Amino acid sequence: MLFAGIIIDSLMIDRLKKKWVVRFLFLLVFAISVCSSLWPMGDPDLTKIESWMQYITSNAGATAANNLVLPIITLGNVIYFLFAFAILFVYILISILYSRIYVGEKSGQGTAQSVLTFFKRFPILIAFYIILLIPSVFMAGIFPLIFVFVVPALYFAPILITFEKNNPIKAIVSSYKYTKGAKFSILWNILMLLSMYWLSESLFLMFLPTTSSAGILLYGSFTAYFVL
Repeated sequence: MLFAGIIIDSLMIDRLKKKWVVRFLFLLVFAISVCSSLWPMGDPDLTKIESWMQYITSNAGATAANNLVLPIITLGNVIYFLFAFAILFVYILISILYSRIYVGEKSGQGTAQSVLTFFKRFPILIAFYIILLIPSVFMAGIFPLIFVFVVPALYFAPILITFEKNNPIKAIVSSYKYTKGAKFSILWNILMLLSMYWLSESLFLMFLPTTSSAGILLYGSFTAYFVL
């Protein structure tokens, strides 16, 4: 029952006392999703990369040194990947802002104070992600499964930076301590939410082309719901 309660509570995005705040953030994420889908930067045509991946997976000797063929990636593709990464990062920041407002309300702080504190701590938050970026890229190629441990361990770090005003290193250490004994539960909840999101999205978009106006609007709604 406790687990079910956590899952249900996590899906209730309209939990703030000031309902207009979460609705504004919902519309903001929705607008970003729709605009980035309709007018993406760079070249979103990844058919050549997909063909290369199919070739690699279907040919056992394709990865040999004398047979290896590198994928055709254009400058437009690189710009598109950077654009998609930037949009993802914006979603993460909006999610942290929402969490900061929610925690602030529970602690008796007003929305304006929470938002102001968030932007004051914004450079520290950026430094936190920069600190994580380099080892994350390195470890992703060597041992990707380490993220199964790292993500739950650092789950509270962003809110510790924006709420308790910790520096990045202290936030990482404190988050590791606070999640002691709860890392598996956090990971399980995240995986359950991701599964429910992907399953619901797939069921609805199964009947709509992803490039159609209706598909883009529906995808934007799901994205906004998941981010918040």
